[in-house]
Amino acid sequence: MTSSRVLIVGAGMAGLTAARELAGNGVKTVVLDKGRAVGGRMATRRIGDARFDHGAQHFGMRDSAFRRAATDWMGIGLLREWYHAPDRDGVPNVRHSAVGGMRRIAELLADGLDVRLATDVTSIGHADGTFVAGTATGPVADGQAIIVTTPVPQMLGLLDRGDLKPPPDLHEALESVAYNACLAVMARLAGVAGLPDGHLTPDDSPIAWIGDNEHKGTSPVPAVTIHSTPAFAADHLDEDPASWVPVLCDAAAPLLASPISETRGHRWRYAEPQRTFDTGAFMYEAGGPVVLAGEVFAGARIEGAFLSGRRAARALLDRL
Repeated sequence: MTSSRVLIVGAGMAGLTAARELAGNGVKTVVLDKGRAVGGRMATRRIGDARFDHGAQHFGMRDSAFRRAATDWMGIGLLREWYHAPDRDGVPNVRHSAVGGMRRIAELLADGLDVRLATDVTSIGHADGTFVAGTATGPVADGQAIIVTTPVPQMLGLLDRGDLKPPPDLHEALESVAYNACLAVMARLAGVAGLPDGHLTPDDSPIAWIGDNEHKGTSPVPAVTIHSTPAFAADHLDEDPASWVPVLCDAAAPLLASPISETRGHRWRYAEPQRTFDTGAFMYEAGGPVVLAGEVFAGARIEGAFLSGRRAARALLDRL
């Protein structure tokens, strides 16, 4: 097993969890991601001394395996309870956030792994028992198996170009997956945000969510993240941020205790799949084992991406 190497496309929660699971069982991995930082939508960004979680905001715990991992993160001071959401079937629903930003969880998972950032994989080929991942400038890595964890449209684009199409039924199901987009504004404030419990979901607004990054332990200074509704994002997704950032800020201003002093905008084109599958991951043969994983295979949550990554790794461990 130690002679095998697995290529993993995507350094979000699913890809990094799969890589750690495989590495813990003696399998070498190479994780490739087009971003400049690990984490995918577990994204944290700075504006001066302000820090923003501008993608995933928090998570709960349902599965015992994820709870064990999160308990370890809490034990080293990386994780904290943020607020209590409404109970689920009488069970307390505590929402957790990462101290200093959600990306810190991904950075912990990536520590010690072969992760290659700013690597935009545009092709996956297969020849002589080996998968080869390439960018616009040529091949970058190879392996005996591959895990793809990107959003579904990107996933199918890669697989179809490389003649690695999933089985027809799965391909058809994946083609039907649509995503909600989200437009995010990172807004530094002149003073405290004043949001009840550190967050707010407004009614009748282009805003779906406002989160106080100072309240949740992400930022040392007042800073909020504003997420648009899917409908607002669909109408403005391809516009210049200069056109939609002020609209969202104007809608947020009456809800905040202090004025906004500085902003940045960010588009999340694939913020949330509109449908998900309950397989955890899916493996098929295309000259070698190909595994598809990510939140779309296990529920659109951080926990789902974690569980999908574990399922992907275990499927390959049984195969290699």
